Amino acid sequence: MMRIHSNNKFQENRRGIAILWLILWGSFLMVFFCVVLEVATLWQAQVEINNAMDSAALAAARDWGVSGSGPTDIPRNVGVAYTASNPILGDVYTPQTNLGTVSAGNPNANASNTGNFVFGAIDTTTSPVTFNGNADVSCAAGDVTIRITDSSAGGGGGSIDPNSILLSFDAGTNLAIDSVKFILPDQVKGPAGAYAFFNTGLPPQVLITTPFNLNGVDTEPTNPGVPDWNDPNPNGDISFTFEDLYTATEAQSFRINFKGDSFTENDFLHFGVSTNQLGPSGYPSPYPGSVGDAWGYYGVTVEVDFRNTITNQTSTGYGVFVDVAATNVSEATLTGGAGGGFPAVLAQVTVPVQGYCSSLFGVTFFNVSASSVAYYDCNTNRTATVNVSSFTFP
Repeated sequence: MMRIHSNNKFQENRRGIAILWLILWGSFLMVFFCVVLEVATLWQAQVEINNAMDSAALAAARDWGVSGSGPTDIPRNVGVAYTASNPILGDVYTPQTNLGTVSAGNPNANASNTGNFVFGAIDTTTSPVTFNGNADVSCAAGDVTIRITDSSAGGGGGSIDPNSILLSFDAGTNLAIDSVKFILPDQVKGPAGAYAFFNTGLPPQVLITTPFNLNGVDTEPTNPGVPDWNDPNPNGDISFTFEDLYTATEAQSFRINFKGDSFTENDFLHFGVSTNQLGPSGYPSPYPGSVGDAWGYYGVTVEVDFRNTITNQTSTGYGVFVDVAATNVSEATLTGGAGGGFPAVLAQVTVPVQGYCSSLFGVTFFNVSASSVAYYDCNTNRTATVNVSSFTFP
């Protein structure tokens, strides 16, 4: 009877090879599984940290802007609180405020340019946007006072007193006035066919100084001799235009224009214009006896066009003249504009991330970083994030 012999050694070798392949493939699959887990963890952490930075920047920028863009300590704490309220992979991360000391070169009290919260300003909201960590920021408005002192009855073809109207830019950091428009009441206030008007045949006159410089404003007229300040004025910073014409020589309004940044905070000047029929001939009694009183009595209105010298955004302030107690005097005061760059906050963090596999070894291999810039619009009182093209930290 023939025996069948099995090759036990060969079978043992096969079992050894299978175990080896199992170890190799098992290790590969485990590494692959760990890589997938780590990538998914990093992706989730990146999404959560991006959301946290957006939230913190928006909250800090809004708190800063609403408070008038003053001290930054409370808005920084707001940003920290919003970051902590958005956990990263379930863990609360608490950034530092980066609060330093206010100085001439550091108006926003940033301790460093690389801290978690850097307060500054952006120059515009449309690309390209520059964030400046040391820029002045202000949502404060400009204050303007206009006073007319005129004892004449108005009308006629007489001379114009260049000292009758005072225009004073009392306050307005980072603001310039581009123009001021004066508007007389319309025709319906008087009898049929009667209305007040500015005489376009008599050029408005400015009280000039020699040389032609009044606190930085060049008062030189367009033409020598009998001066006028027609627009455009190639010589000085001031020009006049008549608008809303009734006839070729009669206008309901006139505008004083200023070049560039010539008329800014603390500037002032005196000028005069020919006001006609804002009194007995055009309006029923009782009526004031002088132009100075009539401007307030009948409510001459004024529009001031402000421009932010940092962002170049423009805005308009409105006022109405009122008759004051002093004889022959009316006055208008108004507030408008917003000075300074757009208040903006840069929120930035780097957070260590420990995935499932790395936690098995008790080590951390990866970090995730995120940054967000949010700004506050002083005109709309709204906040938004913005993509910044360049950063400046003088």
